[in-house]
Amino acid sequence: MKRFLRRTSWLILLLAYVLPCSALQIQTDDDILREFLWQRFISLPKDKRPKIGLALSAGGVRGFAHVGVLETLDNAGLTIDMISGTSMGAVIGALYAAGLPTEKLWEISSHLTMDNITPDYNAIGLLRFLFVKKLPSSSNLVKFFHEQLGDMQFEDMKIPFSCAAMDVKTGERVVFNSGPLAIAVRASMNLPGVFEPVEYRHRALVDGAVVDYLPVESVKLMGADYIIASVTPLDFYSTTPQSIAAYFVRVGDVRGAAMIEEAAQKADFVLTNRVLDIGTLELDKLHQAGEVGIQEATRNMEALQENILLFALPYVRTL
Repeated sequence: MKRFLRRTSWLILLLAYVLPCSALQIQTDDDILREFLWQRFISLPKDKRPKIGLALSAGGVRGFAHVGVLETLDNAGLTIDMISGTSMGAVIGALYAAGLPTEKLWEISSHLTMDNITPDYNAIGLLRFLFVKKLPSSSNLVKFFHEQLGDMQFEDMKIPFSCAAMDVKTGERVVFNSGPLAIAVRASMNLPGVFEPVEYRHRALVDGAVVDYLPVESVKLMGADYIIASVTPLDFYSTTPQSIAAYFVRVGDVRGAAMIEEAAQKADFVLTNRVLDIGTLELDKLHQAGEVGIQEATRNMEALQENILLFALPYVRTL
């Protein structure tokens, strides 16, 4: 018996040395209860649980962090019932709501360039700007969306979706939730001062970030009972704009910071993706931004699950 105990002790010590610490961690009662209730919650039929909405902020390339958030929510088994996005949030939200898996979104990040957005990212476009005094067009984004989704309408989306733009003639917020998808997403991410306004339905449309940086209210109006907000704020202290376009973008971000604070208070849970070292137009860093989204969502997943379960407890108890 003593020999057996000695061998067992040595075996335990050997396992403790060889295996990672996480493999030897013992779940607490709270962990077990949360996992049990979470599995019950995500197995509820759609009509037996609260509707989960997702608001995706603007933020240029930083907004690709939303892909990492979506992947993490997918892995946790959480079904999103409706999405609203602004600017890059509109691009990511539209592609995901249309049915593209996150794997496809990661793939897109590896070959998305300014050529996919504008036909004027060349010497001719520069001359056009200097002598004709006309901003570049973002028309290639419509072509890009057609390549990914075909001529899709909002009514064809697998997940209800909306996005916002601003009419520069009136200053009004314009919310899109019906009709052609591609032109609406183009308008939503049409950076003012960087691209010429999108002429559509007698309006001159620019980036929705100017009026609705974080569209929590839009998700609420779509019928969400519980709203998760994914935010990509800018670090104003680490970078200084180096071009006219960058200054226009910075003005939008400053306005957006105030809108984020107000809108976030209306969300039930906020994921703050601090992509602090990536500029709005640094398309070669899309994948890096997405990784930040994974880290933020993973770090907050237990808290998010607990928050949703407390909200949904009456639904879970009915099983």
